[in-house]
Amino acid sequence: MNTSSRNRTLRLSPSDRERLDAHILSLPVSSQAASDPGKLINRVCQGDFRELLPHLPEKCVDLLFIDPPYNLTKQFNDYTFRRRNIDEYMQWMDGWMGLFPRVLKDTASIYICGDWRSSSAIHMIADKHFRVRNRITFEREKGRGARRDWKNNSEDIWFCTMNDEYTFQPDAVRLKRQVIAPYKLNGTPRDWQDESDGKYRLTAPSNLWTDLTMPFWSMPENTPHPTQKPEKLLAKILLASSRPGDTVFDPFSG
Repeated sequence: MNTSSRNRTLRLSPSDRERLDAHILSLPVSSQAASDPGKLINRVCQGDFRELLPHLPEKCVDLLFIDPPYNLTKQFNDYTFRRRNIDEYMQWMDGWMGLFPRVLKDTASIYICGDWRSSSAIHMIADKHFRVRNRITFEREKGRGARRDWKNNSEDIWFCTMNDEYTFQPDAVRLKRQVIAPYKLNGTPRDWQDESDGKYRLTAPSNLWTDLTMPFWSMPENTPHPTQKPEKLLAKILLASSRPGDTVFDPFSG
């Protein structure tokens, strides 16, 4: 079977890059952009986000999504992140995580991604700077199994806030589940509805996400990014923890 014609991975041609370069803000920030923080909104910035942060106003970000390197040796274009011991990894994270509170609104929410190796370290550093509220675990059905270990099939997302007042809209991300044993009260369906293809209930979203598909070569959202997250994962976070007009900051472009 010829799979090349079915490969839908998004790749940029030289002409694509030339066309998009006009819309990318290269760091360090020019004096013109620095004098008008509004020029930094709705922009893709290329460079070290630590050079961008000093130019952002205080308390301007409503939602922060952080997808840092997972303490694995990975190649990101011309940059290689090399695995280090846990103390060095925590020190590295603490160096940049402590920069965010200045630009976060008092009502801001923060989501930080990690895997089983990095998750405990992320928790400890996040707890220094934010209020850790929950750990989301999502299933990532991708890759092959191991002969002498359990298949690595999940990742974590730490949900944090700045304070006790924050945006959270569970109704926007409720899940539709089939009801196996429907219950009626006085002849009326209790917490479920009868549809043409079965009986379903809208359930509250939990911290276990099993409805995601990791991007792969035949999906139109797939890119060459070595650690790409599904669009649906970001959609769930945006729907639950932001409102129209909010400012969202993604420093690692995960």
